[in-house]
Amino acid sequence: MNAPGKIAAPQGTDPYGHPGFDPVHEELCGVPLTIEGNLPAELDGVFLRNGTNARFAPRRRRHMFDGEAMLHMIELRGGEARYSNTYVRTPRTAWIEQAGRNPFMGIADLTSGGKGALAGLMLERLKTRLGLLPRMNPIEAGSNGTAVLHHDDQLYCLQETALPFRLDVKRDAQGWLALDGRGINETFGGALDCPFSAHPKTDGASGTVYSIGQDFTSGTTHLTRLGCGGTIATSTVMKDKPAAFFIHDYILTDTHIIFPDSSLRFNPAGLAGPDGSVASFDAARPLRFGMITRDHRDGDPVRWFDTALPGHIWHIANGWEADGAVHVYAPVFRDYPPFMPIHTPAEPHSQFVHWRLDLASGAVTERVLLDHHYERPGIDWRHHGQPTRFTWLLDESDGVMGKGVLKYDIFAEEEAGYLDYAGLLGGEPVFVPRADASSEDDGWLIDLLADGTRAVLIVADAATMTEQCRIPLPLPVPFGVHALWLDRAATDALIAT
Repeated sequence: MNAPGKIAAPQGTDPYGHPGFDPVHEELCGVPLTIEGNLPAELDGVFLRNGTNARFAPRRRRHMFDGEAMLHMIELRGGEARYSNTYVRTPRTAWIEQAGRNPFMGIADLTSGGKGALAGLMLERLKTRLGLLPRMNPIEAGSNGTAVLHHDDQLYCLQETALPFRLDVKRDAQGWLALDGRGINETFGGALDCPFSAHPKTDGASGTVYSIGQDFTSGTTHLTRLGCGGTIATSTVMKDKPAAFFIHDYILTDTHIIFPDSSLRFNPAGLAGPDGSVASFDAARPLRFGMITRDHRDGDPVRWFDTALPGHIWHIANGWEADGAVHVYAPVFRDYPPFMPIHTPAEPHSQFVHWRLDLASGAVTERVLLDHHYERPGIDWRHHGQPTRFTWLLDESDGVMGKGVLKYDIFAEEEAGYLDYAGLLGGEPVFVPRADASSEDDGWLIDLLADGTRAVLIVADAATMTEQCRIPLPLPVPFGVHALWLDRAATDALIAT
């Protein structure tokens, strides 16, 4: 656990100096893989994991959020496995590839660059006016390396400050997926003109996707509802400056959307201040939760639930409405440094907390369930917004990424198992349910593990927390986080372009 108090930005060192953060540049397609152990026959489909992978060396300090996106894909079919990887060729990345350099400012500049970053921003704007850099609306200028969405038989790469990037889907002569990273910024016929979340929530019954997206500069938070067939509706949830720095995750219940409004704020003037960052943690501003209806329209109110303590939430395990209250389960950070050292030893210690938001009185009670640095929780996503017994939490107590996974019983409030990654580091355990599952944990956990010299896909039994097999990959895949599993039916239904 990190000592309490303000953590200073590292000087003369790279917080992302671990070799596991180093990019790879080789792109492969359909490389056959060796399976070590027993691959469950029911695991037939594709595992997709997105992540940043700088095409060219950064000008200054590195950051986990900076760099072009690379999509890693392991397809399992008929007991065989194949690996492919490709840069996600958004308009910004395509320009960078053609130019042979990356001249753009990044999160590292904005969270530790100080007055030099202010000068850099002004120079970047001047070069754009002179035609030396491309003219792109900010939502068109994403690298889209955060997550992957499957919706309406299409694949989208996501970044919460940008439009979704719809991937072209191709197959080789044998029917294996063959993605080359090309696609388009999707506006759904011009109807989408605001940022789209990196953690959209899908209603399993209707297929409608709900996005809470933020425009940091204007302080505007948007709700987007994306139906099947391209139907779309947006509304303005709120305008608040300084804006929350990342409403990264939220909850979709049967009737409402609940989102955290954290103590970590976005303030461009901070670049000229002592921290030299647009991010600042306001300890005098307690964490609060906002609640809106699923069918929110412009002008509809947000109901606020104020907690007693400051905090920042990256990811929520789950939440639901029951017994006259909303129950929220999530890791929370009680402080966060302005240089945003996510996934490094400089990141503070988190606590896994249960909040109860009383719907009658508006009162909030909270209890710390685990005082240990866990993050990026996974559940059976088919039951998001409904009571779930189990969550799988990534153990980040060693500082860099995750060294293992804790299985936690929410109902009993006790640990229910642990999977040690045995020296490798993971990004996020993805739960894959068995087709005829008899219990909530009847299925598998899949994660992509790496250490800078090697990478493997691991499959574990989610009930017993024991490894079933591992599949070594031909490249030392850089660290990344959010992944997606598609079963064979969903994989085969992807619309080829």
